[in-house]
Order: sequence, then structure tokens, then C-alpha cells
Amino acid sequence: MSPNLDSSFWQRMGLQEQDRGVFLRAVRDMYPGRRVEKVGEQGYCSFTVVVAPWVDDCLSRAKQEDQADGAFIVQLRPDQHALDLYITRDARKTYGDFAPRIQGLECALPGRLRAYRMDKMEGVLLSHCQPRTQRLDEEQRKKLVNLVESFATFIACSWPSSQQATYIPRAVRADSPISDTASPLSQCTGKVGGNIIPKLAKLAHRLPDMALRALAASTLHRMMALDDYPVTLTHGDLIPSNMLIDQTTWAITGMVDWAEAEWLPFGTSLYGLEYLLGYMDHAREGCPRWRHYDGSTVLRELFWRKLAELVPELRGRGRIEDVLLARDLGVLLWFGFAWDEGRIDRVVGEEVDAAEVECLRAFLGVVKECR
Repeated sequence: MSPNLDSSFWQRMGLQEQDRGVFLRAVRDMYPGRRVEKVGEQGYCSFTVVVAPWVDDCLSRAKQEDQADGAFIVQLRPDQHALDLYITRDARKTYGDFAPRIQGLECALPGRLRAYRMDKMEGVLLSHCQPRTQRLDEEQRKKLVNLVESFATFIACSWPSSQQATYIPRAVRADSPISDTASPLSQCTGKVGGNIIPKLAKLAHRLPDMALRALAASTLHRMMALDDYPVTLTHGDLIPSNMLIDQTTWAITGMVDWAEAEWLPFGTSLYGLEYLLGYMDHAREGCPRWRHYDGSTVLRELFWRKLAELVPELRGRGRIEDVLLARDLGVLLWFGFAWDEGRIDRVVGEEVDAAEVECLRAFLGVVKECR
């Protein structure tokens, strides 16, 4: 995992600590008469503040933080991690209130930085609420049911309808098959999607053990044969620290950080479901283990029933198998490559990337080889 220290954002991006003051002054100048405060948990590639009206001193700090009327977010991002405003616009069209409205801001900033204004979404981060034990009480189980069902609702939003654009103009790549019809992979043109074939081929040769390499090779073969399958706008980082939930019910209220969103086969982001069904146990240093909650099998079945209810087209022969294939694709792409400051081109190793390799095995049902 990347460090999450807002105080070092400026160093990571090759800036000076005093640039923080330049940014804060610029925001205050744009919105005079409003309070500007940094959010409690910062992203690795961004610096975020909330801009809100001043309230009467008699109101408690807790009430101020919960007050949504008139409050919004201003986020700073370096050029290499800029938001694609066409993508964020389409995210809003596709996912509705699960995605924030975002607009670019024009202001003088150092170091090729970009600023954005976006909705302040309701809810708390799932990462702050998740149980860290396998045995759950009745209240936690009920909340997880709400969480899983609302996640199915979120995923279902991207299934194509007559109101949604699902076709991306073909981008000719060296690995693109020559065909008169556009295959699903030929419609994926983003940083990840435009390189699915070479990335899977790389994983098939370099993943830590034979079972994982064989699964990557099988996924590559099946993806190349996949036809008549929707390519949809996909959130690129569905992890608990990007999921907002209602603190009382645990129903998902929104998703933040759409910087890595792109057009991918429907279901590619279903690795996110696994985060709702368990947690990573770091009790033994250097030996992380994924722990599924008791009852996770029932919750998984609940998710698929809810998704099929919301997307009747998935009840057709072979459709769920196609979605599961896309889900495996997502697991391989998201956990098969190390972050490495955003380069995402090095295949994970057994020792240096133990958590990612553990996720690969746990999420794909692969048993570690005995040596």
C-alpha cells in the first residue's frame, strides 16, 4: 500500500512544503468568506481540502463536519495524475449520485499542479468501519448485507442502457486483431485497457508460481475469444478507502477518486467485492493473510442474486461466466502488478509484494505451491 501522509505529498511530487501555503491562499482567494480545511485522510497522489460556509460558534465541531449544505471539495493533483474531465463527466452520467460532479479550476499554481472542484459526498469511509475479525455479531452481519446489496446496485449502474454510451472509438494497437467488427478488447483504450493483452502475457510468464501463471494464460486466451460483451466505464480503484457508506446502515453512498477510471469489460472492477467479504490480517510480520468473514459465502451469493435481479440480461446462458472472467481479469491486473509510484509495470514478487500475492491467491482460489 502507498503511504497516506498528506504532509509528504509535496515532497513526493517534487515540490516545496511552502507550496501548500500557495495552494491554500489560492483557494481562499477564490472563495472569500469561507473556511478552508484539509480533509483528515489524504490520497497518495492528491491534496484535498473542504470549502464550507462559516457557521455560528454555538454549533459543535461535529455538526460543522456533518453540515453538507454549501460545502464542497477542492482537490490538487499533479499533472501526471490529472483527472480526465470527460471520464468524470461520463462517470456522473453512468453512476449518478455514486460519482461526484467535478470541474476544473483556473488558478495560478506552482509545479504544473491542477485544481478541481467537486461535490462533497455524504458518508464515512468504509476503511474506518470495517470489522477486523472473522466472527461477526448480528448487527455487523445486517450491515454487511446492506453493503453488499448496495455494491451490486453500484455495479449494475454501468450495465449499458439506451441512455448510456458504451462504445469507444477503436484505437489501433500493435496487438489489436484485424477484424471488421470491434471486439471488447479493441474498445478498451485507456492506460490499463489499451494494454490488456501484453499485460496478461507478462503475468503468464512472470507471476510467482505455476498455478497463477496458468490462470493468467487461461484468462488471456479466454479474453481474446470473448465476443459480444459490453465495455463500460469502470472505477479504477475500488478499495475501502475510496468507498463512502452511511455510517448507520453501511449502504454505499458514493465512490471517490475516479482518477484511474477507464473503459473496461463489464465486471473488471469486481475485485472490489472481495474487500467487502474479508480483510487482510497483518498479525504476523512479513506474512499477511487474507481472512474471509464467517458467512462470506452467503454474502457472495447475495451479491450475485441482487446483480442478476438488477441486470436481467445476466440471466442468459453463459453471461455470468463472462462476468466472472472479467472479474478474474480485474484481479490479475490490479494485484498482479506493483504500484511502484504509479508505474504499474513490474510483476509482483513473492517476498517484496507479499500482500498483493496473497490477494491474488485468495481472490482467485489458488493454493500456494509447496517448495
